[in-house]
Amino acid sequence: MTARAAVSEREEAALVRAHPLTQFGFDALVAGAARPRPGGLAFLDDVDGAVDQVTYADLYQRVGACLSKLRALDLARGERILICSPSGAQAFVALVGALAAGLAPTLAPMPLPQWRAAIAHGAKTLQIGALFAPAQICGLDFEEALLDIAADTPSLRVIGALHGALDGAADFSAQALAAQMSPRVPLSEDWSDDERFDVGALDERGNVRFASQGALLGAALDLVRATRAAREAPILSLYAPSSLAALVAGPLAALLAGAPLHFLAPFTTARFLETLDALGSARLIAPVSILADLVRAGLLDNGAIAAVVALGDGAACVGDSQERCPIIALRAEDDAFVLRRL
Repeated sequence: MTARAAVSEREEAALVRAHPLTQFGFDALVAGAARPRPGGLAFLDDVDGAVDQVTYADLYQRVGACLSKLRALDLARGERILICSPSGAQAFVALVGALAAGLAPTLAPMPLPQWRAAIAHGAKTLQIGALFAPAQICGLDFEEALLDIAADTPSLRVIGALHGALDGAADFSAQALAAQMSPRVPLSEDWSDDERFDVGALDERGNVRFASQGALLGAALDLVRATRAAREAPILSLYAPSSLAALVAGPLAALLAGAPLHFLAPFTTARFLETLDALGSARLIAPVSILADLVRAGLLDNGAIAAVVALGDGAACVGDSQERCPIIALRAEDDAFVLRRL
């Protein structure tokens, strides 16, 4: 790389991070994406064998319906909530709806046994007023886990079910939001600085890292720039949007790139290969740890994958495949997001 090229890339990255979109909230992103292509595919959820195709107009309407339901609950502006995020669009809908309602959301993984203590610790430390999670999904029932977390969190007053049903919980499933009676609350397209709450994410010890919406949008714009060789290839994510990095690489980058985002859960090798075959050349969001497996399978050389965004820790064994398939490692470090080409 020449010095001139290096300077040009640095300047371009700085321009990306100063993009006007970073001055707005996530609800403005959803509203802006829906205007030029309302019928275009934004998300495709293949979860537990049930396919849910979410157009940009659907996404806008679901977030508006979520906002209406949230405003009807006993939640104060600035109150902290926790979203245990399954694979699929619904967690992103809840996140954007919460931000639009003036709530302060934190993302977390689903309350599986290895995460339950961290989620309970985070919920109590944050003094959350509401907990959103799937009640049942992919053959798993989280009723006991959610009730245990609620019992251990004195400040918690509301549980919202993103999938399935739970006695006493508010229904925030896709079906409930689609059936929400009008008028739906329109989304804002202009936020002032004092109205935009940060987004948090739990780590494995129950501690929380926060990032501003502007920083998250800036990182997503950087990622779109880094993977632009993939053009408008669809995005296949093996991550639920339960961390800041997965949020940037998945929903935010997809909306900014105008590329449909596909979620697949539960993961099996056969379904993964079938999905790749159906999508054609796709951008993949995957753990760093499986890059060697992708190389051995020839998937980085045969055109099935146009680019990889690698998240998490682990050795990155990619050989020379990056000449044909760009591989970008994305990490959240301190107050910044670091992109590195492998």
